[in-house]
Amino acid sequence: MNQIVRAWSFLTLFSITLIVLGHRWGGRDGLLLALIVVLATNSFIYFYEDRRILKRFGGHLVEGQDPYGLNEMVRRLSVKARIAVPSLVVLNDTAPQAGALGRNIGNGVLILTEGVIKKLTHAELEAVIAYQIASIRNLNTLAFAVGSFMASFCFLISESLDFCVRVLIVEKKNRQSPVTQIFTRLLSPLIGMILRVSVRPSFYLAADHLATQLLGDPKHLATAIWKLGSYADTRPFHSPLSSAHIFIVSPLREMRWTRLVATHPPIATRVRQLIGYYPV
Repeated sequence: MNQIVRAWSFLTLFSITLIVLGHRWGGRDGLLLALIVVLATNSFIYFYEDRRILKRFGGHLVEGQDPYGLNEMVRRLSVKARIAVPSLVVLNDTAPQAGALGRNIGNGVLILTEGVIKKLTHAELEAVIAYQIASIRNLNTLAFAVGSFMASFCFLISESLDFCVRVLIVEKKNRQSPVTQIFTRLLSPLIGMILRVSVRPSFYLAADHLATQLLGDPKHLATAIWKLGSYADTRPFHSPLSSAHIFIVSPLREMRWTRLVATHPPIATRVRQLIGYYPV
């Protein structure tokens, strides 16, 4: 799959770069240190990055029977997609949003907010879950994990520099001031480019296509994406910039500069691919 090739190619390039730099700057000792860092980094990304992201959002695991029939939807669609039944986590957030995590098809996690459960119809909610399962089946979630780690590392550097700026100037309290976010804003185009090396807009379109095959009718998925895109403008879900790409629609709508790190294709493009026209 293209997702697997892109994710592992990106990790391989990253690993080779670290090894070459380690050897160049530190000789044999630098090479050994670089190998240790590469091994630790790749292991963390594959085994723990999805857990790290999930821990930031919190939520509770849905087990057994639930009033909305979510687990039954997940089980039925997972059987169709021929993957292990993923875990289902619900976030205590009124903003409608949904995402997916998992390093492989046997370790998936679906994320739903309380808002998306209450705002969408039963058929639309099933379509959203089908999209999430399609993302796991296509291994988009592996690419999500790689991209999230790289973006988190880059933002850690930029935000640390911004913190130094806030310490040195008067505007310490206003964290949204352009001055106190100068490095994050300046580096966001570069971070967005790095993120899009791992996560391509075509991944979302491919997941939409597979979801319609699982559902048999693209109308409900198109309507759900259109609604969630509208809710993202009026009732935005607050997500770290480094994790925004794991969701079905981009939550990066509050500040214009944050769109520089967005990876999602336009809502209109996705809806037209599904049903041939836009708006719904």
